[in-house]
Amino acid sequence: MTGTVRTKPMPFVVRAARFVMTLQVAFGLVGLAFLGAMAVADGAVVLALLLLPEAALVWLTGRLLGRFDTRAPRVRWATVALELLLVGAPLVINVLDSGLDLGRALFVSLGPGLVVVLLLLPPSWRWFSRPNHLD
Repeated sequence: MTGTVRTKPMPFVVRAARFVMTLQVAFGLVGLAFLGAMAVADGAVVLALLLLPEAALVWLTGRLLGRFDTRAPRVRWATVALELLLVGAPLVINVLDSGLDLGRALFVSLGPGLVVVLLLLPPSWRWFSRPNHLD
């Protein structure tokens, strides 16, 4: 016989972070599909190899997104670390390549930066520090 366990609903800030991460994964998959199709059409093996890190980041973001329900603190910290990487990478690339636009780099960093802020708010702390059931 199984019993039901009541759980608290996910706070708004965690749901908002999940929504932004879902958009990141969706747009990442669309971008990978377009760039992959271009690489296949042109026969550019180098371009296809350059897509591997992007594919790994999209996969990792989706994997962490699927683990939010575990409420494990390590999931929260892994997500914060990944999103900080996604914030910092365009800014570092902008510094190294003078031909890039800082406004575009900031725009690309907007979504991951929002996720970092949302996951560092107190409701996120409480959500990820409690067990899955009510005592």
